[in-house]
Amino acid sequence: MNINKDPKLNQVIEAIPLGIAVFDKSWKIVVVNSSFARILGIDPQQARDLDLKEILLSKGVYDQHPLFQTLDGHEYTGPVSPLTDSYPSYISTHLLQGEAGECLGGLLVLWNAKRQQELEQAVIKAEKLAIMGQLTAITLHEVRSPLTTMKMSLQLLHQELKGSKQEKSIKWILESLDRAINLINNYLRLAKPGIPNRQLCKIGELIERVASFYAAEFSSMGILFTHSYSPSLPLLSVDGDQLQQVLANILMNAADATPSGGSVNLSAEYDQETESVRISVRDTGPGVAEDVLPHIFEPFYSSKEKGTGLGLYVCREIIHNHGGEIQVANNPDGGCTVTIILPKIDSG
Repeated sequence: MNINKDPKLNQVIEAIPLGIAVFDKSWKIVVVNSSFARILGIDPQQARDLDLKEILLSKGVYDQHPLFQTLDGHEYTGPVSPLTDSYPSYISTHLLQGEAGECLGGLLVLWNAKRQQELEQAVIKAEKLAIMGQLTAITLHEVRSPLTTMKMSLQLLHQELKGSKQEKSIKWILESLDRAINLINNYLRLAKPGIPNRQLCKIGELIERVASFYAAEFSSMGILFTHSYSPSLPLLSVDGDQLQQVLANILMNAADATPSGGSVNLSAEYDQETESVRISVRDTGPGVAEDVLPHIFEPFYSSKEKGTGLGLYVCREIIHNHGGEIQVANNPDGGCTVTIILPKIDSG
């Protein structure tokens, strides 16, 4: 077989996400793609001329398995004993014949159910989270209403008790209610970001507000927290509450990733070339694993054992709704940087 001399065909075989092996009539490997080599744990560069039958036998396939009758004209498609880890594997074999019908060899396609099971588990997880989210949202709506009523009543009482001994206590209760109501509102926005309620916003003031809110928390964790912003930042038309929610999520991720003694920096600058504002959160943690980076914004994907995988997904949705971008990259000197890019909007 001259299949190995056809570069275009080899490129097609290499691009197929399933394991592909072409073998001659003595079961010697002629062509194998990277997916096949990865599943079986062999070096694709050294696989040519290896005995495919021996490889399969060494991986636990019993010698009377029907797939070994492929060259006799009995093609097989079905399960095969686990070749790797604990996931079931499947094989499909096909006889390759010449123009005169003579046997030239065979084609073997191999895949395992790992990805399929991961997708099924993700769907189940998504369904459970959706139900929990709906129940939580309903509960929070029910809780928010009496809290709001209570706040209004206390505000009236606060006016009546001004100058009395009870004024300070009422004020403290009102502040606590405000925090509780804001927390509920933030969760409901997190569950459904919605259309941004855009208003002209001074990004520098937003940076200061966020920094003042989280400075003490970073300090208690032994993390040096700094912030800075360019004085030439333009006004942006954004939903300040949603943007603050995004920064809060990113900063908490940075805090989780950064060990005591490390540092986190929040900064904002104006890029004249692209006419956009770049807000960055840089940490000195271990960075993001290379295999995680491509999936980091996917819903329900999380490298944390107890993570929901929704935080960065919601952040991306919010930023996209603002016409912006959000990027994550590892720093050359360690740690990672999350960058939010928001376009300057012409108010005219």
